[in-house]
Amino acid sequence: MPRPAFKDGLSKQARYRAAKKAAGLKEVRLWTFDTSSPAFLAKLERDMRAIRQSPGEAEDIAFVEALTDWPDDDR
Repeated sequence: MPRPAFKDGLSKQARYRAAKKAAGLKEVRLWTFDTSSPAFLAKLERDMRAIRQSPGEAEDIAFVEALTDWPDDDR
């Protein structure tokens, strides 16, 4: 049995957003890199090559690893 049409003139998505907003939530849109893009992959390769050839690579990697809390592999 079809659902009765709403008379508020809003689309399903607009009603959904209004309900979330009424619940105290805020919509956030995130843009991220397209990791399948040839341009992204080329830039990634250039950046990784520059890091590998950097004289301070070992110190930089040690610094980043000291800042992160990696879980043990045996957990």
